[in-house]
Amino acid sequence: MTRPEPSQSYKASQFEKVLKSNIVNERDLRKLSWNGIPDEHRARTWKILLGYLPTNSSRSGILRRKREEYRHFASLYAQQHPSVRTDHERQLIKQVRADVQRTAPYIPLFRANRVQVSLERLLYTWSVRHPASSYVQGINDLATPLFTVSLQDYFDGLDVIELQYLDAISDDILLEVEADCYWCLNSLLSKIQDHYTPDQPGIQRMLFQMENILRRVDPELLTYLKGIGIELIHFAFRWMHCLLVREMSMKCAIRMWDTYLSESDEFDSHHVYVCAAFLHRFGHKLRTMEFEDALSALTQGVGRLPYGEFDVMDLEVVLSQAHVWRLQLKGNRPKRDICRWEQEEDIVLKIKKYQSVLSNQMSSSQSGGTMQQRDMCAEYLEETLYPISLMSDVGFLCV
Repeated sequence: MTRPEPSQSYKASQFEKVLKSNIVNERDLRKLSWNGIPDEHRARTWKILLGYLPTNSSRSGILRRKREEYRHFASLYAQQHPSVRTDHERQLIKQVRADVQRTAPYIPLFRANRVQVSLERLLYTWSVRHPASSYVQGINDLATPLFTVSLQDYFDGLDVIELQYLDAISDDILLEVEADCYWCLNSLLSKIQDHYTPDQPGIQRMLFQMENILRRVDPELLTYLKGIGIELIHFAFRWMHCLLVREMSMKCAIRMWDTYLSESDEFDSHHVYVCAAFLHRFGHKLRTMEFEDALSALTQGVGRLPYGEFDVMDLEVVLSQAHVWRLQLKGNRPKRDICRWEQEEDIVLKIKKYQSVLSNQMSSSQSGGTMQQRDMCAEYLEETLYPISLMSDVGFLCV
């Protein structure tokens, strides 16, 4: 079980300051969120960034009204007797139920019957209310980070995926979690609606963009994969469709979504760069594989064992690389600025060193010292805890 740090970090205090304002400064909140959100502030922050909660002080009233509205929808659609459903609705709920049974099989939380019932109800309700796109396989995966974070909000950010606390949750609270997940999912899908309409033009566009990026940043890997018979559509279609949720741990997916949601309406564009950097991260391994092994790794979760551990530290490097590439390629910078990955291990070690030093610095500042010393420590924390922000200078990672 992972618990929040007992003493409030400088980062958490910055979030608290923004979130406690009568009018939340959304620009400041997005800026803070890009580098990761403290567990105890994530649920509220996600709800604001997704537009579920307003930035003004009427948030509690809005929350009650939206939850009640969802209860009405769920009772109207999901609790219908099977005999009054149309053939399409019966087929729809059958498909949703089958997918929920397969959702996140490695996470105990989503194997619990109560949680599966909640997911089935919210996915079916959303699908009936959105007939233009309706339900598409993969939307169930997008609900899992939202459900996890909504549930964590009732336990001050504690890790709930191992199922330790579910028995302590009443049916009424679980329905609140379900309602919050529904509205957050609704907002998320509204930003990427063309991913799930017929022919899925949004995903086709992202695949085309990813191939163009790889031609610029790693043409050798792209050529190798094509040479052994692997096209991006064989694996990256799912990466786009499920926003990489199936390819990494829930902890990594949630951290990645902190950055995505801070990107406002451009997170799908940033996701393309993240997918390119994610593939590049495993390029050295993939180039040692033939068709069958490489395709297996790419379609069965390259960020999971047995293909290798991929933790939050690795994700930070991928997000950093994606951010730099995005700045470079959108800015049409010369080829010499395109980053290589020889420095990967050095970057990871630097980040770990930053965190170790910062931990010592924060402990010292909390145990005493002058106001000036504490302010200096806070400034140092802000600069070094977030290596991604330092990498916004595109020369940082370049050879």
